[in-house]
Order: sequence, then C-alpha cells, then structure tokens
Amino acid sequence: MSGPVSALAAFLRAAIRPQTPLARAIVAALTLKLCVVIAMRAYLIGTDAVVPVDEAAMSRLIAPAPTRSLP
Repeated sequence: MSGPVSALAAFLRAAIRPQTPLARAIVAALTLKLCVVIAMRAYLIGTDAVVPVDEAAMSRLIAPAPTRSLP
C-alpha cells in the first residue's frame, strides 16, 4: 500500500480498536457527539416545511409603527 492509504488504514484501525482507556473514552465521546449532531440535523432541518412570511405575520411579531397625529 502507498503511504497515505496505509496511514488512513492505521487511523481507522486505531479508531475501531482503541488500545488505552483514554483512547476508548475519546472514541466513545466522539461517537456520542456524532450521534447528537445527526439527530439535531434530522430534527431541526429534516422537514422541508417552509413557514410563510407575510405582512400579517410580521405585524404580529413586530409592533406596528405608531401613527403620528398632526396638530
């Protein structure tokens, strides 16, 4: 194998079978973080629903501008 391919293979083997307790804890933490990111992506961005924004919706969210009365 070439250098980069063998380095990548060694990296993946180290991730699959960590040798030390610290390495196992790091792999577990990274796996948990990856699961959380995937769940957030599925929950927050998974739906393709688009909320319509029109003048009525904006006026409900933002107080209407006060009207000035001329003397």
